[in-house]
Amino acid sequence: MRIACVLVPYFPVAVERLAHPALAGRQSLVVVESKAVLDASADLAGIHHGLSARRAKALCPQATFVEANHARYRDVFAAMLDGLERVVPEVEPAGLGCTYADVRGLHGHYEDEFGLASALVEAVRDATGLLPSIGIAEGKFVAWVAASSVDPGEAGIVPYGREATFLHDKEVSLLPFGLELVRRLEMLALRTLGDIASLPCPAVEAQFCKGVGARLWELSNGIDRDPLRPRKPQELITELMSFETPIVATEALLAAGRQIVSRLVRRLKGRVARRMHLQLLSDERIVWERVETFREPAGDARLMLLLLKTRLSLLELPEAIDAISITLSGIGNEIAKQGKLFTDTQQNLNQIGEAIRQLRARYGRDMVGRVMEVDPWSRHPEERAVLVPYDV
Repeated sequence: MRIACVLVPYFPVAVERLAHPALAGRQSLVVVESKAVLDASADLAGIHHGLSARRAKALCPQATFVEANHARYRDVFAAMLDGLERVVPEVEPAGLGCTYADVRGLHGHYEDEFGLASALVEAVRDATGLLPSIGIAEGKFVAWVAASSVDPGEAGIVPYGREATFLHDKEVSLLPFGLELVRRLEMLALRTLGDIASLPCPAVEAQFCKGVGARLWELSNGIDRDPLRPRKPQELITELMSFETPIVATEALLAAGRQIVSRLVRRLKGRVARRMHLQLLSDERIVWERVETFREPAGDARLMLLLLKTRLSLLELPEAIDAISITLSGIGNEIAKQGKLFTDTQQNLNQIGEAIRQLRARYGRDMVGRVMEVDPWSRHPEERAVLVPYDV
């Protein structure tokens, strides 16, 4: 399959420079999150993702450090995907700043694949203002390596059948495996993809487990059977409320949440949602966020407010916030609800109670239990309810 990889390297850094023109002229830039490095500009070779911010500042005191803004990154990346879908029919997100696109059948619309690559570059630039690198090849891996090998705004095209030749001198660190496996390859004196490709596949499999060894050998030879997984269109309903002055009081948050939920329910127009994404923002930066999945599809304000109150009532904010945003997803029509097994008539309850008492008398212990909800919104299913003896 002919695949195009559209890559914006150092995506958070690029977005921050775009959002703050004053940062554009500064060569060394580090984006930090929770006292750790999220991303760093290309000139900072010793600064990598996950490194502590304190250590990064000690290594590069001349660099500019900014706090990560994930809400902005997601918005820009979504705009990037939307822009690409105006050129290609199917686009797969592969992490912030990286996408794959199926470009089969598009060659007749352009002079050559470089013309197609130019159209992809312009689509991203028009939608986001960012300049991507483009790689076009057979399979995702080769396309990604091609995109990683060229500067932003340029294209790397690998002709059909030349994949192994193109990868021959590339380092094994480009393989999509962990650092431990890369170190093991280097200990075996396998430093380039060509070194691996020159070996018989059984020899590589003998050094690694069967699935990993075969995958290593195939990728090194430019064989990538991983299918494209295009994103599915999803309706999102979002409401945002900003405050004139920053707040920290839970009561104010709940009052704002009630207004937002009321707006969301009106926009649902009788439908239901499966998921709610809650964000608390300060200067467009996420201070706290939580994604909750409803146990059953929710379409009324009561259930949403119950969940909202549960999450916000015990929340201790690290700083004041100036906006609250709620997004509903998984939107569809209401599904049927299962009714009760027994009707709550006094006769039925008496019969059930008598049966339970007979079982208890026969076995000497409680044999029938009742499921009681404890924390219905817990992310762990086993914590949502407990089984207690049925009281008659």
